[in-house]
This record gives sequence, structure tokens and C-alpha cells, in this order.
Amino acid sequence: MPFFDMSGFYFSIFENNLILAKKEDSTYLLSYDFDINNFYDIREKINYISYKNKIEICGVLLLDEPIYFQIIERDSLQIKAKKIAKSSKVQLELEQLLTQATAAGASDLHITRGDILSQIEFRINGELRLHSQMRSKQCDELVFVLYNVEATTKETTWNRQVPQSANILYTLNKKKYRFRYAHFPIFGESADCYHCVLRIISADIDKVVNPSLDKTGFSPEEISDVKKILSNPYGVYFIAGTTGSGKSTTLKTVMEWLQINRYDDKGCFLTVEDPVEYYIYGAKQSSVLDVNGGGFHAAIKSALRRDPDVLMIGEIRDTVSSNALAGAVESGHYCFTTVHAGSIVTLLQRLSALGITGDKLSTPGFIAGLQCQKLMPLVCPKCCNTKIVPILNRDVSIHIKNNDGCEYCNYTGIKGRKLIAEYMLPKQDELIAISKSNWLEAYILWRKKRLTHPGMSEGFSIKEKTMAFVIKGYICYEWFTHEFGELSTEDMEVIFEKIQ
Repeated sequence: MPFFDMSGFYFSIFENNLILAKKEDSTYLLSYDFDINNFYDIREKINYISYKNKIEICGVLLLDEPIYFQIIERDSLQIKAKKIAKSSKVQLELEQLLTQATAAGASDLHITRGDILSQIEFRINGELRLHSQMRSKQCDELVFVLYNVEATTKETTWNRQVPQSANILYTLNKKKYRFRYAHFPIFGESADCYHCVLRIISADIDKVVNPSLDKTGFSPEEISDVKKILSNPYGVYFIAGTTGSGKSTTLKTVMEWLQINRYDDKGCFLTVEDPVEYYIYGAKQSSVLDVNGGGFHAAIKSALRRDPDVLMIGEIRDTVSSNALAGAVESGHYCFTTVHAGSIVTLLQRLSALGITGDKLSTPGFIAGLQCQKLMPLVCPKCCNTKIVPILNRDVSIHIKNNDGCEYCNYTGIKGRKLIAEYMLPKQDELIAISKSNWLEAYILWRKKRLTHPGMSEGFSIKEKTMAFVIKGYICYEWFTHEFGELSTEDMEVIFEKIQ
């Protein structure tokens, strides 16, 4: 068998395992089965390769079959090694990006893939901040590895042109994190553009066995009302808010308190989540991803058959899950769930739209409590500016965010966020209004409670409670007016009466 000296040649595999061999300025097509009968076939291959790659093929080098396939194997291994090396490099870049996001205290990481450039943004204290930009090709490599290599639970392989979601576990600086991934194609000059978001969730298990409701940040009057909600033998504790309003954190806190303080650590607490976000002490948690395939509904049915004392359904989003929840309450269970809504009234309207009828909502005990919440940014106490503002013939010293910030607040002007909630423990007259779907009457009756209840507790809106913290100097006055607008004179008088 003749010996083929490979030294000096650079090999590349073309389509259909055609091998090109280049040495200096000459390029050859390799073949092992040349004979006069396939001469025209080889000539067509040479013409095709020359035309497609704009290179001139000098001729054909004949090899024995074993050497020919040895070259294919060697070149394939080299290509694979390069891909592995590139993947490792991208994984390192990805780890650095995620480390930067967690170190900055980001709640979400946004990737917006444009036609040429892509943007990386961090959501910190509720605000999106530009972190960096990169070439869109580099962005694709990053997201490809993130989804196909790092994701622990996912759908099919990554496809930018269809909506996809996944769950990703990562250990960064010896701390465990869970990243909830979702992307969706967006408009651009090409079909390659998409928007990807990673929700950042600490996956470390909180070993605090006896949590306190003080962790919620509620006032003593509010905590007293929350305990009343949790004292019901059955019913639903509805917790509502927009995305990123702290609903999952509140659920964790109140469920752990209930397990220890009411059930003496002996309750059967079951959850059905999409997916599990936080570890909840004393709960048997189930993570369900295939919502469209019916897995979420099947998981709820299974939980009801497993003798629960308390059932938590991560979110009700359709009539099937809402009816399953109603069935659990009617069979005597205490339940928790979350809903996307912005106020007490819109929460009631949302529940009605989800198929929970007025006669069920108005049944005494069905609603243990209704709560809507939001996280408000707190001004940095080290660098905020002070201003005297006249409010109702009073000179009020309020704080304004310093846009330049300082080292203490990482130059953002904001240092942490405060949970503020409005809530309802419906009484008979409110239930009558709910049974008629008379949301305005239910609202008016609820608002009257602020005049008779202690402190700023039931009956006060999120807007009013936020203004109270503006007056106390914790929240930026200018941010409040931009976010909420003005309050009526009557409402301001009630607030001053309560906080003084």
C-alpha cells in the first residue's frame, strides 16, 4: 500500500464527506475510488466546489481507502475538539455574566438580541439597567449554551423562533441559584431576533425553622390581620401582584409560619408549582413544567388525593385550575394561591373572570383573605437629598433620590425595597356585594374600614400606604408622584391622622 505523506497539507471536509487538501497555494480533491467510469462524476464535483468556494481545484489526489477515512476521522476529531473548546469558553463567559448579575443583586437578567448588537440588562430594585452590549452572533452562542448545555429541565433543543422555557441550576461563589429561563421571538429586520429573560432565584435552603411574620415588613396591625387570615380552618388566601412583586417570598413566609405555629410542624403541606421557586420548610413541593400538556391540572388532582392539610397552587390561570382550587376549599382544605392583579377590586374581577362564580366567592369562609402587594424602592439614606414640601398646610421634610448614588447603594440612589400591601378580610356586607358582582359597592365598603381599623391596615390602598412611607422619608417623593400621581385632600388628611 503506497504511503501518503500528510505533512504540509491542511485538510477540510466539504459537503457529503468530500475532502479538500491544501498545500501552499494548491488545492486538491482527495479520492480513493477513482476509475475511468466515474471520471465525469469527479469532474462535476470539482466544478461544483470551485464555483461554490471560489477556489481553483488543481487536480485529484488518489488515496487508499483506509488512509482516506483516517483523514476524515482525524479532521472530525479536530472539529469536535474546537467545538468543545469554544463551548468551554462560552460557558466561562456565561458564568462570569451570571456572577455579575447575582453580585449586583439583580432579580432578572434580560437579553435582547438585535440584528447586529444585543443588549444585556439587569433588573435591580425594580429598574432595568444596561449592563453591556455584544455582537448578536456572540449572544446566540451564549444563549445556545445556556439552554442546550446548562438547562436541567427544558423542552426540545434551543430554537429562537418559538417560545421556550427552562429551569437552570448554577452554583456561583459556593451559593446555589435557580434561573427560570424564557424567550420569545421579537420583531427585527431578520427573523433571528428574540427577547430572553432569566429570573434569578436563590436555591440555597433556608434553615430557619421558626420564621417570623416580621420578615414580611408589615406593621404590627397588619401582622395581626395576617394572623387572622391564617387562623381560618379552611378557605383561600389569595396573594396578588404584578411580576416581581414578591408573591413567592410572601407565600414562603406565611406557609412556614403556619406550619410551625398552627400545625406544630405536623401538617401535610403540598404544593403544585410551575416551577418550584423557593424551598418551603415543611412542604412537599412539586414542580410541574408541562402546563399545556395538562400536567399542572393532573398534579392538582393528585395533591387532593394525598390527604393534604394545606394546599398551595402556585398560580391559577384558567377555569380548570380555578375550579380545582374551589373544589379543594369546598372539601374543607386551607389553600394558598397567587393571581396576577394590581388591586383588591381587580383581584375580585380577575377571580370572577377565571370562573369562580359570585356565589362561591361570597360563601362565608371561602375567601380567607385577599391581598395585593408591590415592592417599593427605598432611597439610599447615605446620599439622598432632603427637600421641604408643603402638604395640606404642613411643611413636610421629604427625601429625593440622588441619581448619582454613592458607594453604599452601588451608585444607584436606591438601597433595597419595601413590601407594601393592601388586603381585605371580607365581612357579611362585602360578601353580599361580591355575590352580586357589585365591585364598586364592595370597594366602598372595604374603604370605610380604614376609618375604624387601627393604624394603616385594612381599607388603605397601596398608594396611600406608600405615601405614608414618603412622608416618613423612606421613599422618594418625586418617584411617588411619577408612579402614582396625586392623592386627594381627604385621603391625605386620613394618612396624617393615622401616622401622627
